[in-house]
Amino acid sequence: MEFINKPNFEHSFFNDIVRINYNCEAAPQVINDFGYSYIMIRYGYFEARNNQGEYIAIPRIFTKCTGDFFSVKAATNSSWISIELPNGAFHNITKLITKNQRNKLIDLYDYIPAEILDTLYVALENENEIEKITALVDKSLESYYSNWMVPLDSQPMVDYIFNKKGLLETIELSEKFPFSSRTIERIFHKEVGASPYRFICLVRFNHIIRELLENKYDSIDSLTKDYEYFDQSHFEKDFKKFMGQGVKQYKDDFNPLLTKALSRVYHETN
Repeated sequence: MEFINKPNFEHSFFNDIVRINYNCEAAPQVINDFGYSYIMIRYGYFEARNNQGEYIAIPRIFTKCTGDFFSVKAATNSSWISIELPNGAFHNITKLITKNQRNKLIDLYDYIPAEILDTLYVALENENEIEKITALVDKSLESYYSNWMVPLDSQPMVDYIFNKKGLLETIELSEKFPFSSRTIERIFHKEVGASPYRFICLVRFNHIIRELLENKYDSIDSLTKDYEYFDQSHFEKDFKKFMGQGVKQYKDDFNPLLTKALSRVYHETN
């Protein structure tokens, strides 16, 4: 598997762009959610299953919101390009109630003319340089960015959660922002794709799993305490919720896709 990205990637809209090329068939690998929206472009054959083990149809160009873990199996000479967007971009692109689209891959052809996407698809097929991929995507889609970047009520709260690494209680959001707890729930349902509590847990989990990957901790107990888990069993519960497996199974399994994804710098909001 060839994992191509650009360190210190910068863009006015995208958080990151990654290309993954499979030179041989890859067994199913679990990938968890990182709390962002995505546009993804598929080349070749993949099989994907959701967190219930059900097959998911994969459009060749699709957008995805925050959801649950899933598994993906790739055929030889397949590849995909993953364009990571701010969390609220999915809602701005589709105008859909985001929580109702969890674990769905929404065909971008429903929102952008086929001639634009067809041209982009052909242009990107054999391009492996991130700078050139970015330029080609901008050329095709830049006219849409202003609408996709429209400020949402959820965005300051999402940024706050990311900046605090998920180390907060949900009540802090209604204390910090001019919304009641009930209104915040509705905003997250519409724009984020997860409840405030689940999103906070997801962000915290993604920070702790990076430290687990880097092996820069004295013990699991000390690591979980640093991230305000009650105990190791509380952490195990989150691990199974967001990864579909226990800590030991994760550490025993070979999962280069997740390892590469986690090794990138977690996007910092401003």
